[in-house]
Amino acid sequence: MRMGENGARRRSSRRGGMGQEVEEEGPALRAKVRELAALVRESKYAVAYTGAGISTAAGIPDFRGPAGVWTLQAKGKTVAEPDFTKLSPTLTHDLLRILLERGHLHHIVTQNIDSLHLRSGVPLENQSELHGNYSLETCPLCDTRYFRSHAVWKGLTTPTTNPTTARRDSSQVSSEGDAKSQRSSRRKVRSIDHKTGRFCVADGCSGELENSVVLFGESLPEKEVNSAWEHTDKADFALVLGSSLKVGPACDMPVQVAKTGGKLVIVNLQHTPFDGRASLVIHARCDEVMRLLAEELDLEVRPSSLEGEKSIHSSLREPRKHGKTVYEDMSCDYDDQKLQEFERSFMVQMSGSAPPS
Repeated sequence: MRMGENGARRRSSRRGGMGQEVEEEGPALRAKVRELAALVRESKYAVAYTGAGISTAAGIPDFRGPAGVWTLQAKGKTVAEPDFTKLSPTLTHDLLRILLERGHLHHIVTQNIDSLHLRSGVPLENQSELHGNYSLETCPLCDTRYFRSHAVWKGLTTPTTNPTTARRDSSQVSSEGDAKSQRSSRRKVRSIDHKTGRFCVADGCSGELENSVVLFGESLPEKEVNSAWEHTDKADFALVLGSSLKVGPACDMPVQVAKTGGKLVIVNLQHTPFDGRASLVIHARCDEVMRLLAEELDLEVRPSSLEGEKSIHSSLREPRKHGKTVYEDMSCDYDDQKLQEFERSFMVQMSGSAPPS
């Protein structure tokens, strides 16, 4: 398994306070999007790296924005858990799918667990989900994957304040991403029980299924990380959308493209530690940038509902090299008690105290 710039086999967060948001608009924004469009046209192998900022328009909070999870928690406020199953892909999700279809984009690496890339119609083979998927269960024995129509885990807004969690504060990160020298500052935390209470139904297997969500400090899915690095190594253009670039190893990948001579464009409302590495930085909402980009490239953004259904019912049922993927409606077999046990143990570990019963 390839190591990232932070030696990352594990998910680590350079969590800091809320960054100040900057929003460009008008002629200045359009001029930057025109530059972005030129880079898209010139690229031979483009990879998009997406973060929480592309899904805020769908109703999912980010982490560091004014209404972000960590921002509100720092003020002692709670954050309502979104119902992922009722959310629709954003314009950004839709245009990324179209860019893939037109050959302008070759792969998507995402930190999001919301499954909106899949629901927008992006095939599984065109995306790497580094932090898992809220609706995905996996069998550790035979690698069969089960996509459910419901959430198999709902822990998005749980506090992550335990000092033993693997992370680095943003104040420790330079614009060069001095990760190697700080590798020893991360500590491994005990793995939480991810078992969902269901069992694999593949022939000859009865393994205990596990949810796929990756918590801070836990190991990342090796196949997803390897796939992400394979596409990163091929890329001559990295497009970062809605990411603060403070979580490894996801932040290391687009920067690597720039280090090897490729172009790096960052679209985010806040500054990132790697703005100095970028060929172009756009401070604007992702949907607005993508709307203008569609105009520049003369692309029509089609609704994603039918595309998403087509993707789910075709690519999800196809055998994969290291196992197979199954899409089933298992809501009637939902083990709510097991889910609650998992969430409770997670909150004890990450916040240091037990939540109220």
